[in-house]
Amino acid sequence: MIGAESNACREQAALFNMSYFGKFYLSGPEAQAAVDYLCCSNMIKGPGGTVYTNMLNKNGGSESDLTVSHIEPCPVTGFDRFYIASGGSSSTRDMAHIMNVIDDMKFDCTLTDHSADYGMLSLQGPNSRRILESVCDTDLSNDAFPFSTHQLTSIAGHQVRLMRLTFVGELGWELHVPSEGLVEVYKCLMEAGKGNGLVNAGYRAIDALSSEKGYKHWHEDVRPDTTPLEAGMAWLVNAKLKSGTNFLGRDALLAQKRDGIKKRLVCFKVKSPVPLVTLETVYRNGDIVGYVSRTAYGYSLGCNVAWGYVEHPDKINLDWIKSGSYQVECMGEKYDADLSLAAPFDPKNLRVKGHYDSK
Repeated sequence: MIGAESNACREQAALFNMSYFGKFYLSGPEAQAAVDYLCCSNMIKGPGGTVYTNMLNKNGGSESDLTVSHIEPCPVTGFDRFYIASGGSSSTRDMAHIMNVIDDMKFDCTLTDHSADYGMLSLQGPNSRRILESVCDTDLSNDAFPFSTHQLTSIAGHQVRLMRLTFVGELGWELHVPSEGLVEVYKCLMEAGKGNGLVNAGYRAIDALSSEKGYKHWHEDVRPDTTPLEAGMAWLVNAKLKSGTNFLGRDALLAQKRDGIKKRLVCFKVKSPVPLVTLETVYRNGDIVGYVSRTAYGYSLGCNVAWGYVEHPDKINLDWIKSGSYQVECMGEKYDADLSLAAPFDPKNLRVKGHYDSK
């Protein structure tokens, strides 16, 4: 079942119900200053921009990963307003972290919880644009609707905030829908998808798809005790570090860039058909060097995909990582593992941009 859903997403289209996500509005005179300090990514995108980011602690560890969208100003006050979508399993924790930082720094802004007011559907796959174009009048072309942006549209008579995002590595959009219209919008999409191979898909398929694409999970791949530099996500923080903009965790990251890191998240492909479940021991040249933080079967690759941290007692570097021979232990047996530093599936991000081959 998981394989069928994953393959449908890669080859045609899949619809995921993500309504359990947290949805928050951050608004006020200092809302921009608050997101700049809270988030490690460059947040100066302006209205219409959506940013995937981490929020860090003072040690540079990742307290959360989420998306922040700069939306239209508050209709009552006229102040800047940001829409935050947070993973459902950590949304209460994320809300507490944001409110604590706002209180500590005395930012003049307010965070309000609208999780129950909106549902969230994620339409992903090569046919997602064709399906959406048949149910709304918005121009969904790459030029008019670039990746990591959002727009308001109407579907089945309901206002929907479309966000061009993906957590599975395909062309796709998130649909943020008022809760009272969610079922009608869902039915409209499923009807439009009948001739485009659209299937319902679940979170186990997302685990498989995101794992082979190299997208990180908070609490497994990134955690409060791991930094973006250790997780291979320097691209997330480099612009902010170079800009001089202050943010929570900045000093710790600068020190880590200066001194080097001792552990690094890497990917292993394990071709033996063994049931990996996470926390398996990782060996380099016969020595224990780390553990598997997350694993799933990659149906597009035909093997287990395991992400894990490898450590060095002094300072780790890519030459040391790449020069080793690796194995992953499962139920007392060691299995050969092929190392990969990049995402094993579509490392050039062509599919996310809507570029598919003739197949």
